[in-house]
Amino acid sequence: MPVHSVFLDIDDTLISMEKGGPFDDDVAGIEKAWQKGIKFFLCTGRSLVQIPQVLADAGWKDGIVAAGGAHVILAGKTIYHNWVPVSVLCEIAGLFLAKNKKCGFRGDKHSYAVNQNGNKLPVTSAGDFAEKYADARVSMLTADHSIGSEERALLEEHFDIYWQIPHLDCFIKGEGKAKGMNLILDTLGLDRKYSVAIGDSSNDMDIIQCAGKGIAVGNACEELKEKALWISAPVGKGAVVKALEYLGLC
Repeated sequence: MPVHSVFLDIDDTLISMEKGGPFDDDVAGIEKAWQKGIKFFLCTGRSLVQIPQVLADAGWKDGIVAAGGAHVILAGKTIYHNWVPVSVLCEIAGLFLAKNKKCGFRGDKHSYAVNQNGNKLPVTSAGDFAEKYADARVSMLTADHSIGSEERALLEEHFDIYWQIPHLDCFIKGEGKAKGMNLILDTLGLDRKYSVAIGDSSNDMDIIQCAGKGIAVGNACEELKEKALWISAPVGKGAVVKALEYLGLC
């Protein structure tokens, strides 16, 4: 069966939090397949601002599904973007400040944070998103595992929550990586059955099941491996290139 497109997760698929990446052998395989006419798309839970520059600038990248499907870019242009209402951001910020809990707000241009250090703009008041950061376009959140029932209930009202390590990933309800993938395929007039998805975690389940061929990397969670067509090598050990070789793409 021919393949026309490949949707790649980033974290623990293309890159490793421990080993870095992207890895030379994976990139070489991607570029070889891309030169044959295969289209490649990043398909990630990260918001646009969180995508490593080396991937954002990659010449082989034909588009991006970011923020768990809430932001879709094709040929350098945004074709879909959903973000959290300001009123909800203010409510969440106020509660996390009152509870002294950590929360990260990820946008397309900036990251914002409650009780977190690092390269993020600080949120110190419940009204910051209505005043100081009124132009924020926040499409996903992260939170600490130590949140209490009140914080969790508020997040679950607006987001689908994935219990990752070392934090929770919160994606806007109604969005999904597969939704973004299908939007790209429909826009390009490509048949889904000739698409490939490669990932590692529970938030890749929808694209693994939606794509014509879903592949789990060797370090993937067990539930994803059970649904995958094939299991590749672990991240950093040829995870992507071996999948492309298995499919005869490089």
